[in-house]
Amino acid sequence: MEMNGNDTGRATLTTATVVAGREWLLRSRPKGRPKAGDVELVDVVVGAPDAGHVRVENLVMSVEPYMRGRMGGEATYAEPYPIGEPMLAPTVGRVTASADESVPVGALVLHERGWREHALVPASECRIVAHDDLPPVAHLGLLGIPGMTAWVGAERIARIEKGDVVFVSSAAGAVGSTVVQIAKLRGATVIASAGSAEKVALMKDLGADAAFDYHDGRVTNLLRDALAEVGASGLDVYFDNVGGDHLEAAIRVINDHARIVLCGMISVYNADAPQPGPSNLIKIIWRRARMEGFLLRDHLDARDEFEAQMATWIRMGAVRPVHTEFAGGVAAAWDAFLGMLDGTATGKAVVPLGAHGAREHGGNDSLDKETQR
Repeated sequence: MEMNGNDTGRATLTTATVVAGREWLLRSRPKGRPKAGDVELVDVVVGAPDAGHVRVENLVMSVEPYMRGRMGGEATYAEPYPIGEPMLAPTVGRVTASADESVPVGALVLHERGWREHALVPASECRIVAHDDLPPVAHLGLLGIPGMTAWVGAERIARIEKGDVVFVSSAAGAVGSTVVQIAKLRGATVIASAGSAEKVALMKDLGADAAFDYHDGRVTNLLRDALAEVGASGLDVYFDNVGGDHLEAAIRVINDHARIVLCGMISVYNADAPQPGPSNLIKIIWRRARMEGFLLRDHLDARDEFEAQMATWIRMGAVRPVHTEFAGGVAAAWDAFLGMLDGTATGKAVVPLGAHGAREHGGNDSLDKETQR
């Protein structure tokens, strides 16, 4: 690397070297469950950054439910991925070359140019992470989109408080597992649903007062049993990540002035046809309840407050990360995505990409509820 002057007299870091890498391209729009032929892993050569850009060696990327809609081109809150171009994903990496002094070489940054090992990224699209004493994976999970989604839903939308009875669906997911822990910190009684006996055990370990495997029967009956177990007659808060039968079951047992937080509806993500909605929405009127959907982008004003709060909780061990690492580098990214959609991942599905990957900075393994795949 060398320091070159520019017209304003400021120094700019440049490099003439190129790096070889791999990246995933979208080849066709999935119909139903995505398949291997919809994408392709290709070899690329990544050169030096142009003015205003940086080159990043990606350390760890995440896969998210919303990516399914971007692949398929369905009408969602995010633009579809273009056919024939690399896909995008939240990613943490280390800047290896810079042509913008605001993002220097060596900085740990959060950006969206995942699904690849090395990325040329506009400096304006990089966020130098705060709290860089925590491992990179923390900035994708508890300090990233899932953590902030959980925090906004629990703190701003549901406004969970001491004494509330809270039901969280898909509670072993990245968002759900964080909501469970935040609700317990706020003094709530928490009921959780998950997709296996192992995940149910994890929810109880994280503090849930009752938890059930939704495969064990009708969700309506399982939820009523869980309410009886905790000695409650109804719900004050339902944090919905599933929709479908979970939403209908929750509406059946809401209390007066309950709050229903619509965060996600994984029950419909791979559906080929529109799915029926709950048949009992009138009960929301009878109970004078509030049901509200939200998007994280409407709450970015709270980022600093959220990060400060969550970083403190992480360091205290009050909130523990839950994630599944898919080994195999960038080649494992597609299986990680499918695993996330199919529910085989516990918590956040992440893919370590570089030699140091998710644990650069010596992440505290004692805080992780982590599985390896």
